Amino acid sequence: MPPKSVVGSSMCRSCLSTLLKRAPAARLALRYSSSQATQALASAPSSRLSREQEAERQKTLESLGLSKDSKGAGVQVNYFEQEKGGKLRRLKNQDEFGQSLMDHDEQTEGRLKELEEELGLASQFTQIVEKIWGKEGAEKLRKRVASQDESSPKPSLLLPEEKWPSSQDRTHIVQLNNMIRTVGRKTRGGVLGLKRINSLWKYYSAARIALSKKWELVHADIWDLLWQILAGEHADNPNRMPHIHILAKDMQKAGVPLRDDQQLLAIEATFVSGFRDDAITTHKKLVTTLGASPDASVEFWQLGLRMYCLSGDMARAERVVTTLLESPYEKDPRFILPFIRMCAGQPETVGKGYESYQQLRSTLGDSITIDDYDQIISYFLASNETEFAFYIFVEMMTSNTVDLRGSRGIPASVSSPFFYGKWLKRLIGAGDLQGAYNVLLHMKSRGIVPQAIVVNCLLGAWLRSGTADNMQKADEVAWAMINSRMQFISIRKDMQNLASYVRLRQYGEGWPRANLETFSLLAESCKDRGLHHKMEELWAAFREAEIAPDSFMLNQLLFSYLQDGQGKHVAALTRDLTNKYQVEPDSWTFLALWQALPVNRLIQTPSGQLLEEVSRTRSLFAEMVRSTHIFATSGVDVQLARYILHSFRKLDDKLGLLLAYRALRQIFKFTPPDFLILELHVGSMDLEKTGKGKGSHRLIHAGRQIESYMRRRQDELIESGQLRADDELPDEVKREELGNFLELFLQNQVALLDNENEDTIRLLKQAATELGWHSEAPSFEETPDP
Repeated sequence: MPPKSVVGSSMCRSCLSTLLKRAPAARLALRYSSSQATQALASAPSSRLSREQEAERQKTLESLGLSKDSKGAGVQVNYFEQEKGGKLRRLKNQDEFGQSLMDHDEQTEGRLKELEEELGLASQFTQIVEKIWGKEGAEKLRKRVASQDESSPKPSLLLPEEKWPSSQDRTHIVQLNNMIRTVGRKTRGGVLGLKRINSLWKYYSAARIALSKKWELVHADIWDLLWQILAGEHADNPNRMPHIHILAKDMQKAGVPLRDDQQLLAIEATFVSGFRDDAITTHKKLVTTLGASPDASVEFWQLGLRMYCLSGDMARAERVVTTLLESPYEKDPRFILPFIRMCAGQPETVGKGYESYQQLRSTLGDSITIDDYDQIISYFLASNETEFAFYIFVEMMTSNTVDLRGSRGIPASVSSPFFYGKWLKRLIGAGDLQGAYNVLLHMKSRGIVPQAIVVNCLLGAWLRSGTADNMQKADEVAWAMINSRMQFISIRKDMQNLASYVRLRQYGEGWPRANLETFSLLAESCKDRGLHHKMEELWAAFREAEIAPDSFMLNQLLFSYLQDGQGKHVAALTRDLTNKYQVEPDSWTFLALWQALPVNRLIQTPSGQLLEEVSRTRSLFAEMVRSTHIFATSGVDVQLARYILHSFRKLDDKLGLLLAYRALRQIFKFTPPDFLILELHVGSMDLEKTGKGKGSHRLIHAGRQIESYMRRRQDELIESGQLRADDELPDEVKREELGNFLELFLQNQVALLDNENEDTIRLLKQAATELGWHSEAPSFEETPDP
């Protein structure tokens, strides 16, 4: 209700009616000041009033103090406003009266607050869109919204949370909304990680039942967001096709029209998800729409070709190929590759597949790549059509200057083992092991013996794969090569008893003769698989093959004996083989020898054999000292040093342990790692087990001793000026100081021996001689605790 003013004098009906007629004009004013409102009332047009009415109006304005002439005459005016309940409220002054005229019932202020809230939501929506779709996607969305009618719903990426039938439905919707907000914050460069995509799909799947009850509440922008994320083609979206299949079905149920690219992806997702008939039926229905669209026609028919080829529908695939060839739209000629693969997989159509390849090669011309050749060759090799694959490989290697199809003979340049060897190496490098095996069989069928080095590459690839089928093939081919070697040895022996003009020929399946690498590959495989009986058979064949072994072959045999629990034969076998074949041991040989010692094989060494085992251990170390040149390049391995030091520790040979450790540091330039220092300090090779049992106190005590020693050494280096006060110990210095700590610890263990000094010195010299270390005997006096 408009405000009323009350004055002391009375008003006539004419004046009152005039004021009431002017009130609506005052209420429609937009934020005029009170003086402006007054001027508007005073200067209102009076052309429609009679002279008497105009005179009466001027008298009323003068009595109210609103006329131009009476402005500032000192008349006091009180202003009142009637509220909704009918109660009159007195206004403070003329300014509040003007504000009341401009903002009736504070509707403008409330509307401003609503606009501010809408602006905040719009800003949040824009930020989410830009994070997910980028600035270009956000700009497209703005243009689409600008083109919409004002009466259309406003875009929103969030679902309404209060319009669902049950509380469970509302819970799922709230969770989905929260996930959408999280997606907007966590997006990096427009691509979400695997965890976020799976979480989004989880909450969407949980909300699907609720959404199906009111599809109309899901805005088109929400569908766009879900599609944009779930259709992303990258490594973090492995479930892309099943998700799109379900999402597209939901969008169709909701009546949301799919774009051309969305329809194509939905058909492909349906086909990949296992619903092949449904996908093909949908594809047929869209022939007149997408099939005739200038923008989507090529992709539509290429998708159909892939589906028909995978389904084995030759007739329809041929018709689609013809349609694409006759299409006026731009396309990549490589679309025919699925058709070539399908034709190559069937013996009755393999010729048609080769003709399609020739057509593709002619169309591409010089733009055809080696990858194109490799892919087409793999199609024919996979179906065991090696002859056609060989034709294509020859054309690739000779730049299409040699055409073998239909020719009576094959040039010698492309029928040699060297030419086939290039092909085999290429296939093995690409991981096509079955194709390489097919090429080997093709060579044998042509009477071409492959090179042993190439076949060994295939053997190694088979054995590394670890599959049962490949393992079996490797054993069969390797033993066939070994038999070929045996035949060669037998013929060579027979030739010695025949006349010089008599020549014997080798017969068999055409495999190359096995060499040392062949035996080594099989030996490593038998050792890794724990097949000691096969290792013995292989070793017997190896001796008959009259091939000198090397350290690798020797090591495989030694470790096979160790794994079979026959470590007691390792030392004698090593001695016999090294003497017979003049094989020089390496670090792995010494590791096998140290692991074969009874102190490392048996749970407990009999007390009566301790002296014998001490002597055996020292002799082995002396032999290792004599072979120092073996370790000049790579040094002593940590595991080898670990077994050496723990062997002396287990035998309680404190003198041997101290001297062996000093020899490792001074002769072999070995620096012990942290865990080895702890193991020797607490006397255990399993720190994890020690830390869980009663030995945990020893482990804690050892750690504290090491920390205390390192702090003391750091302080000493700072005092001597070798290290600044605010610097940490360099890594090299730290490793050296840790080594010194262990040496001091072992030296203190020697000093605690209950012997006279002269006896201890004599024992030290004796131990040094037995260990092969003839340098000056080390001191043993007890030093302060490290």
